[in-house]
Amino acid sequence: MELINYFEQQGKKNAHSIQALKLIEKFYPDIDYKNNLNPSQFITQVFDNIEKKFKPSNTTRGAIFEYLIMCVFFKNDIKPFFYQAELSFVPNLKFDFILFDTNKNPIIISVKTSSGERYKQVELESYVAKQVHKKCKCVFITYENESIRFIDRKKQLSEIVYIDEAYSAKEKKFNDFIKRLSNLDYIHPEKIDYIKEGIFLGG
Repeated sequence: MELINYFEQQGKKNAHSIQALKLIEKFYPDIDYKNNLNPSQFITQVFDNIEKKFKPSNTTRGAIFEYLIMCVFFKNDIKPFFYQAELSFVPNLKFDFILFDTNKNPIIISVKTSSGERYKQVELESYVAKQVHKKCKCVFITYENESIRFIDRKKQLSEIVYIDEAYSAKEKKFNDFIKRLSNLDYIHPEKIDYIKEGIFLGG
């Protein structure tokens, strides 16, 4: 199925108006196209081709990377998931991706084309999420290789403690991570009941 149509079928109703998806579809026209590529090869090939030919802005680059990650999820049957979502009781924060395992524990995935100082933002957001959702897992995915070396060193020094895992989408470890995700089952957590018992008065 054509890529944009596939995204619409999966629930992204405005897919035809998204510039990032239009650019991806030029090199990846069908959701089943180039199934011989592993996730890191797929992302690197499509992302680099778009950069060379269209030189997108930083904002569009970020969106392209997010939609390529979504393509990887769909290709590896990692669904359902939430995109640009807010967690209950974690106000004013939107997370790039949230998956829920069968125990309703969130897997939060933050995606940035580059790290720089942005790992600090992800670390802070991970801290806030873990104050409420104690069993959530926080994962950081970037496009750069060197950023991951830096983050790994910070984790070894315990200067980063709330990001559980960090990956470059260009590397083999990212493929292993996607494989692990693909072996899990995911659910829609449905609505949370704020009150389990009691009599509601005055409504």
